[in-house]
Amino acid sequence: MTTTGPPGPGSAGILRLHTVAWGALWFVVVVAFTAGVGVIQAAGAAGAMPPLTSNVESVVRPADPPSSAPEPPRLIDVANPG
Repeated sequence: MTTTGPPGPGSAGILRLHTVAWGALWFVVVVAFTAGVGVIQAAGAAGAMPPLTSNVESVVRPADPPSSAPEPPRLIDVANPG
Protein backbone atom coordinates (compact mmCIF):
# COMPACT_ATOMS: atom_id res chain seq x y z
CA MET A 1 0.00 0.00 0.00
CA THR A 2 1.42 3.42 -1.03
CA THR A 3 0.35 6.87 0.01
CA THR A 4 0.63 9.99 -2.06
CA GLY A 5 1.83 13.17 -0.46
CA PRO A 6 2.77 16.63 -1.60
CA PRO A 7 5.14 16.87 -4.55
CA GLY A 8 8.76 16.52 -3.64
CA PRO A 9 11.62 18.88 -4.40
CA GLY A 10 11.77 17.66 -8.03
CA SER A 11 10.65 19.52 -11.12
CA ALA A 12 7.00 18.56 -10.63
CA GLY A 13 6.66 21.07 -7.79
CA ILE A 14 8.38 23.87 -9.71
CA LEU A 15 6.62 23.62 -13.07
CA ARG A 16 3.03 24.32 -12.22
CA LEU A 17 0.42 25.16 -14.81
CA HIS A 18 0.27 28.89 -14.05
CA THR A 19 4.07 29.16 -14.08
CA VAL A 20 4.22 27.56 -17.51
CA ALA A 21 1.34 29.76 -18.72
CA TRP A 22 3.06 32.97 -17.56
CA GLY A 23 6.32 31.85 -19.14
CA ALA A 24 4.57 31.15 -22.43
CA LEU A 25 2.83 34.54 -22.31
CA TRP A 26 6.11 36.38 -21.74
CA PHE A 27 7.73 34.38 -24.53
CA VAL A 28 4.96 35.39 -26.95
CA VAL A 29 5.18 39.05 -25.87
CA VAL A 30 8.95 39.18 -26.33
CA VAL A 31 8.83 37.39 -29.70
CA ALA A 32 6.01 39.64 -30.98
CA PHE A 33 7.82 42.81 -29.82
CA THR A 34 11.10 41.71 -31.39
CA ALA A 35 9.37 40.80 -34.64
CA GLY A 36 7.58 44.16 -34.70
CA VAL A 37 10.82 46.05 -34.21
CA GLY A 38 12.43 44.01 -36.97
CA VAL A 39 9.60 44.78 -39.39
CA ILE A 40 9.79 48.50 -38.64
CA GLN A 41 13.57 48.55 -39.08
CA ALA A 42 13.37 46.61 -42.33
CA ALA A 43 10.70 48.95 -43.70
CA GLY A 44 12.77 51.97 -42.74
CA ALA A 45 15.89 50.54 -44.37
CA ALA A 46 13.96 49.77 -47.56
CA GLY A 47 12.56 53.30 -47.71
CA ALA A 48 9.00 52.07 -47.37
CA MET A 49 8.13 54.21 -44.35
CA PRO A 50 5.58 56.93 -45.04
CA PRO A 51 6.86 60.52 -44.90
CA LEU A 52 6.21 62.61 -41.84
CA THR A 53 3.20 64.88 -42.03
CA SER A 54 3.69 68.63 -41.89
CA ASN A 55 2.38 68.79 -38.30
CA VAL A 56 4.91 66.24 -37.13
CA GLU A 57 7.74 67.80 -39.12
CA SER A 58 7.17 71.14 -37.41
CA VAL A 59 7.71 69.46 -34.06
CA VAL A 60 10.65 67.32 -35.15
CA ARG A 61 12.32 70.01 -37.26
CA PRO A 62 11.33 73.47 -36.02
CA ALA A 63 11.21 76.10 -38.77
CA ASP A 64 13.01 78.67 -36.64
CA PRO A 65 15.62 76.99 -34.45
CA PRO A 66 16.31 78.75 -31.16
CA SER A 67 19.12 81.25 -31.18
CA SER A 68 22.28 80.65 -29.21
CA ALA A 69 22.54 84.37 -28.42
CA PRO A 70 21.70 85.41 -24.87
CA GLU A 71 18.31 86.98 -24.26
CA PRO A 72 18.19 90.69 -23.48
CA PRO A 73 17.37 91.54 -19.87
CA ARG A 74 13.70 92.01 -19.08
CA LEU A 75 12.71 95.14 -17.22
CA ILE A 76 10.06 94.74 -14.58
CA ASP A 77 8.25 97.84 -13.37
CA VAL A 78 7.55 97.20 -9.71
CA ALA A 79 5.75 100.49 -9.16
CA ASN A 80 3.14 99.90 -11.87
CA PRO A 81 2.03 96.26 -11.84
CA GLY A 82 0.17 94.94 -14.86
